[in-house]
Amino acid sequence: MCGIVGILDLQRRPVSRETVRRMNDQIVHRGPDGEGYWVEGSVGLAMRRLAIIDLAGGQQPMRNEDGTIVLVYNGEIYNFKQLRKELVARGHTLHTQSDTEVIPHLYEERGVDFTDALNGMFAIALWDDNRRELVLARDRLGIKPLYYTEHDGRIMFGSELKSLVAAGIDLEISREAVYHYLTYGYVPAPFTCYERVFKLLPGHTAICSEAGIEIRRYWDVKPSPDPEPSAEVWLERLDDLLLDAVRSQMISDVPLGAFLSGGLDSSLVVAQMSRCSDRPVRTFTIRFDEDSHNEAHYARAVADRFGTDHTDLVVTPKVADHFERIIRQFDEPFADASAIPTYFVSELTRQHVTVALSGDGADEVFGGYHRYTQYFRKRRLYRIPRVLRQHVLAGIGGRLPDGVRGKRFLRSMRLDPRSDYVVGDDEISGRALLSSEFLSPSVCHDTMDISGPHINANYPSELDALCMHDLNLYLPDDILTKVDRMSMAVSLEVRVPFLDHRVVEMGFSMPANLRLRGNTGKYLLKQLLSRTMGDEHVHRKKMGFAVPLGQWFRGELRELLNDSLHETEIRRVGIFDPTTVGRMLKMHLSGRRNFEARIWRVLVAQLWARHRRSFSI
Repeated sequence: MCGIVGILDLQRRPVSRETVRRMNDQIVHRGPDGEGYWVEGSVGLAMRRLAIIDLAGGQQPMRNEDGTIVLVYNGEIYNFKQLRKELVARGHTLHTQSDTEVIPHLYEERGVDFTDALNGMFAIALWDDNRRELVLARDRLGIKPLYYTEHDGRIMFGSELKSLVAAGIDLEISREAVYHYLTYGYVPAPFTCYERVFKLLPGHTAICSEAGIEIRRYWDVKPSPDPEPSAEVWLERLDDLLLDAVRSQMISDVPLGAFLSGGLDSSLVVAQMSRCSDRPVRTFTIRFDEDSHNEAHYARAVADRFGTDHTDLVVTPKVADHFERIIRQFDEPFADASAIPTYFVSELTRQHVTVALSGDGADEVFGGYHRYTQYFRKRRLYRIPRVLRQHVLAGIGGRLPDGVRGKRFLRSMRLDPRSDYVVGDDEISGRALLSSEFLSPSVCHDTMDISGPHINANYPSELDALCMHDLNLYLPDDILTKVDRMSMAVSLEVRVPFLDHRVVEMGFSMPANLRLRGNTGKYLLKQLLSRTMGDEHVHRKKMGFAVPLGQWFRGELRELLNDSLHETEIRRVGIFDPTTVGRMLKMHLSGRRNFEARIWRVLVAQLWARHRRSFSI
């Protein structure tokens, strides 16, 4: 695990080693155990290392036998032992026991299709001197990040945006990205907060040469339910595969543990880990000191059931003291407030281990989010004729006073179901929040241009459409971004067994009713955990990683909120409309409406815009 940066000069001008070093210095937190450089002519590659496997022999950059292929990479390849064995049998000479070394040799065998053989999480940069090509690759689900830009005849890349900022290029804020951020709470790929800077999409490679950048997709999951096997057969297959995924991700030469929230997903990961280990699994839980955000007793029940070595931390942080440092890690507006507890659980875990397994990804694959069941309950109302919905029900909702229960629900009846799922109906839209000066008329402002290709695709079931939307957008750009930045901020590697691509492919080959049955999401996963945990634990209400935003706004963040969203400051920064923001704050603070999620998005973006240069360097 580490971070990577690099430059390819398309005009064959010499790359400055100092520039590469400056880029690499920005990601020391991703790899405090070492660094490596390869700068030759018009190419420069560098990395920071967090040593996990083959502590002595896994240094990068890594080369093939004749030095014509040079590699830096971030991640872990879980099937590297089998790949190494196959490569040696084909005559390759490998000098280390690290997972890194198999990659350049696989490239020799397969060319740019080498990614097909990899089971893991990764962001890869590989220079082929013979072909004069730089190959960038990102893992199938987007667990590891990779950014790139072409500027003044140079292609530059890095694990984090701050490395590109450190290269000294002038970056202009992307108005379109900010608009989409206000809709989603994150900047959806391939956009970033800067013009002409992009996220490499999950499951894609970029072949960079003097001819330009060619983007290729090498993996995509296709929902294709197989109705033949019984639920019992699917359950056994899932158990076996998930056990194998967990076992493969427990390979490590450093201490390893697991996040344990007490929810279904982390509990299942810990249950499988306990089957693979001959010693107690290390587990870690944090909780806020208030009952509405406390699942610790569920985590303790799981720890007791599987005999883990459990650490439970009550978090009573001064949120204001950590707030700017936490949002700084994202380099662009990012409004998932659960990043804060994710940071604290990562910090706690890193005090004891270097690697942790997590339950992320199960909801998107196995239909676990409450919004899926809400969608299907509301879907029944769409049997009402469109004219009645759009002109009568929505009209009634529009005329109801602010704060009346059901107002937003009735207004949303004017939308088609999938647009409602993506954006819903909000009295204060992203368009209304942005100033007229910032909101350029040339910018595309149709959110469904981003979501439509996923949620409106012709899938076997509507559940597949919802899950595929979240798998392609919400999972990589929110959940995995959050976990990567918060864990890497404290130099902790987090692995996600539910996102072994084999598990994902199996999930989307199951009939929809084995994932979501009635009001029961993750139906088969719950059946699996019920073998070892009681129904009270398995079928309890899903809580998620909630944070007390309202309490923070009324308390320790109130001064920051008032200062950052004051009319004078809003006008100075120039992104938001001060009248609309002021009206939103007034309604929220008076208790007439709950705009805490929307206020959080504006606050984060405003702070980023105020300090974006210092946030990124």
